[in-house]
Amino acid sequence: MCILNYPYIVKSLPYDIVSLEPVIDKTTLVIHHDKIYLNYIEKFNLIIKENKDLSKYSIEELIFNPYLIPPTIYNKTLYYAGGIYNHELFFDNLSPAKHNTIKGLFNEMILEEYKSFDNYKNIILKLASSPINYHWIITTINCKNKLQTIGLKDNDTTIPLDLYPLLVIDIAEHAYFIKYHNHKEDYVKSIFSIINYDVVNERLLSVINKKR
Repeated sequence: MCILNYPYIVKSLPYDIVSLEPVIDKTTLVIHHDKIYLNYIEKFNLIIKENKDLSKYSIEELIFNPYLIPPTIYNKTLYYAGGIYNHELFFDNLSPAKHNTIKGLFNEMILEEYKSFDNYKNIILKLASSPINYHWIITTINCKNKLQTIGLKDNDTTIPLDLYPLLVIDIAEHAYFIKYHNHKEDYVKSIFSIINYDVVNERLLSVINKKR
């Protein structure tokens, strides 16, 4: 995973804007990437411009070491930083039906931890329908090299939890409401068909190799 440093620029989608249809429609993806994600970039750059001492740190460093952030801008800095970080992970682990068969080490670990892919999906669906109203569902690998799937609110990230993100699903309303309306579970069920498991396996192997 790349280290995100100032000045932050919008990362282009690794696929055509219409290529995720019918799971994610063009209008939703345009709003999501070109407006919401762009807004996080612009607001975060403005914060760093006005607080130049922070420009020497990456987004990851600021999230992991929040004491570096002045109290007056603490909340909004972490909010925009987390928005950038999570959205780039999310956009990058989608694919227009080229790499969306679960395979490799990630599949092996899913079977070891959850016994079946259906069990794994059911855990994600349960998190998606939780009354806690999570905004993100993220499958991670922990310090014991075990998979752990969690829900996070707002733009919280896995970084302070010492969990490395592998598969990220945005379940905030802006990610699905135009097409799916209040049927969030239908969106979550559909999104498995456009997950790029090559990217997920690359993330997994990267963190395992770093520990060796």
